[in-house]
Amino acid sequence: MNQRVRSTTKAFAASAVAALAIAVAPVISQPAHATTPPATVSAKVITKVIKVSAKPYGTRSYRPVGKLTAGGNPIKGKRIHLQKKASGRWMSVTSCVTNRYGKCAVIVTPKVSRYYRWKFAGDANRRADVSASFYLKKRVSGLDYTYANGEQVFNATSTNDRDCGEIPGYKKPVRVNNSSDPWRLDADNDGYGCD
Repeated sequence: MNQRVRSTTKAFAASAVAALAIAVAPVISQPAHATTPPATVSAKVITKVIKVSAKPYGTRSYRPVGKLTAGGNPIKGKRIHLQKKASGRWMSVTSCVTNRYGKCAVIVTPKVSRYYRWKFAGDANRRADVSASFYLKKRVSGLDYTYANGEQVFNATSTNDRDCGEIPGYKKPVRVNNSSDPWRLDADNDGYGCD
């Protein structure tokens, strides 16, 4: 009888230990610091901003046009910035909001010739992007010199160059109308040549 009780007791104890091991195993196998993995964050949409054109506007300005797309499709209603490069840094000049074609345009009048680019700053769903840089030259009116008799010279270049000795006395002094002085008449840089 005692032998049967001992066998039953051992079998019960073995079953209880096995059950406890199964119940505790998942808890023991998990590190104390384990947490639920975070939800997957969707990647931002890749955008592309480009310079469409930068045509002359009036006598001194340009009209740069920028375009914003994602996957080749235009993005409407987003602000893009026209930036200039000065002292090695890019800084915003002005901005505009894209139309249904993803395009917008601004008017800019460079005080000096320099590089420009378009920039999209990005938003909660879209990545930022910048266009390739483009160079805009300072534009002048095209009137280079005014002779003393009132005659005017437009678009003076090295091909139609004249020296002071070739200009009759009644046409002197010659007013230099822009700072470029393509004929190099104003030696003392006072705004008048051949004086």
